[in-house]
Formats: sequence, structure tokens, C-alpha cells
Amino acid sequence: MTDIILSTQNGEPVASSRDVAKRFGKRHDHVIRDIEELIKGFPKNGDTPMFFKTEYSHPQNHQKYPMYLMNRDGFSMLAMGFTGKEAVQWKLKYIEAFNQMEKQLSAQHKSQRAVQDANIQSAIDRVIEARKKLDENTAFLDECRKNREDSKAKYMQVKALCGEFKAIYGQNCDTVRTMENVVRGSQSYLTNAIDSLTIVAKGYPFYAALMNSLLDELAPAKKED
Repeated sequence: MTDIILSTQNGEPVASSRDVAKRFGKRHDHVIRDIEELIKGFPKNGDTPMFFKTEYSHPQNHQKYPMYLMNRDGFSMLAMGFTGKEAVQWKLKYIEAFNQMEKQLSAQHKSQRAVQDANIQSAIDRVIEARKKLDENTAFLDECRKNREDSKAKYMQVKALCGEFKAIYGQNCDTVRTMENVVRGSQSYLTNAIDSLTIVAKGYPFYAALMNSLLDELAPAKKED
């Protein structure tokens, strides 16, 4: 198995046509010919996912030459026509190599998914907390605006106490301006939290529904500004 050289393409293990040619004792141009004959027989619906055409640089003249990468299915299709005792041994080695790399990739994917899930949950918690804080500050701003209007009405109606009510009205105006800035800051924090969630969650199956739900909740708050 250690003789086999595999890499990855689109998240799956692949073998190179050069390595296959070397292991099975064939000319590389003949292996490429066989691959392209196989591709011709596939349905004409674009590039086949079994083979990926690329190129390599020759170590001596540094010129570029064509090469193919193939996944497990592509290798199986190609090696099906290889015969002989040594060919069987190499087929078994390749199968084992594919098995081992697929297990490694699966373990890596699970680990990465666990980390990403944790990051998404953290981002969701941040959005929820930001939304809660925005709602609290917006509610307090509404209360401050009501107090400002009440004090303004009393100031306009009660002339004898105009000095006292004028001061109260001024204080309420200052409080409203302060809370308007606080609400704008809360709105900005919530927007940044949603942006962070977009970065870590984009591409997940539930992403669209989650973001639509959050944006629907955010819309009324924007109208308050």
C-alpha cells in the first residue's frame, strides 16, 4: 500500500495516470489513450467525474505534458482491462490505498464538520444575543421618546412651572438622543453578527432558511431607526 501515491480532487482520493502507468508497466501515452477512449464512451453531458484532465512538468526539460487524475471508479474502469499476475496485485494495492485514504478523508471531514458546527452555533448564539439586546434598547428608546413627548406637552401647557418642565424636557431629549445612538450601535452589532454567521454557515443545507428567518426578524428593527 505504501507504494501507491494518491492525492485528492474535489474531496475524494485520486490516482494519477503517470503513477498507474508506472505501476502496471505501461507507457503513459498509452494509458492516456485508453482513458480518452473510455471518456468517448461516456454520455455527452460534460466532463465525467471519474477523470480529471490536468498536466505535469517534466523534470528534465520542464515542459508541460497532459496527465489524468482518476477517482476509484475511474481507476476501476481503466484497470479492468489490465491483465496478468502483477496487474492483479497492483489492483489490490490500489483498492486498499483508496480504502485507507477514504477512511482518512472521512475522519477529517467529521472533525472539520464538528468544528464548523461549533462555530455556527457560536455565531447563532451571538446573533440571538445581539437581537435580544437590540430589542431591549429599542423598547427603552420607545419609552424615552414617550417620556420626552409627555414632558414636552406639560412644558407647553403649564406656564407657571415652565422652567421645571423645560429642564425635564431637555433631559428627556438628551436621553432620547443617547438611546438613539445606543440602538444604532446595537443594530450595527446585530448586522455584524449576522455577517459572521453568513461566513461560517454558508453552504450548509439549513443556511437559506436560517438566514431568511433572521433577516425577517431584523426587518422591523430597521424600520425603528
